[in-house]
Amino acid sequence: MLGRGTVGVPRWVSAADHADALVLWTWLWWEDRRTERRLLRQGLAAGLSLSDLGSPLGITTRQGTQDRIDRLGALLEYDRPDEQLTRDLRRQLRARDARQVWIDDHRDEVRAVLLALLIQAHRVLAEGDADLDSGADGSTPGPGRDIEIEVHPAREWLDAIGADYTDDTLTPATLAAAGLAAAELRTDRSVLNLDRHHRIHGALHALDALRAQLGTA
Repeated sequence: MLGRGTVGVPRWVSAADHADALVLWTWLWWEDRRTERRLLRQGLAAGLSLSDLGSPLGITTRQGTQDRIDRLGALLEYDRPDEQLTRDLRRQLRARDARQVWIDDHRDEVRAVLLALLIQAHRVLAEGDADLDSGADGSTPGPGRDIEIEVHPAREWLDAIGADYTDDTLTPATLAAAGLAAAELRTDRSVLNLDRHHRIHGALHALDALRAQLGTA
């Protein structure tokens, strides 16, 4: 109806139609930009060169096509068609700590290992605290025989690991803390006295393997 003119159409109806048309046109414009970026990215993934992709768009240079892709990315992600924004992001990603990249790429595995460590460590330490509460001979301390229980040195590191795990903010520092907690646990008498098949030993071995993989990242 808009293309045929507005003869005989109430003014308020025509105004509303034009407003709706502009909203629709704007949505279609953005959808066109999203579709173009998707097709360009898929074309690259499929093996087309920048020259191949630029030709249908009238772009005659490889750099021109790359600029087009970067501008579309900046427009859709930052509302600014500035290719430098996208390029800066790529440079930042390349400059990221390789260890953090590895952790992010293996997040599920890292979380599983840390969770096992937290569960087993807290279980072993809780059992050790219970033994101290009841005394070495299993008796309950009476008046004048109160036992002052020191906080196990591994608990500080375990608390830090637990906080990072809960917030899902795992970093190389998290695994460094896990290594320090493991060192404290390995020298603890209650851990040394446990059967070698106890799950705490498995959790510690899994952590060692994980940190070894991180070391090669």
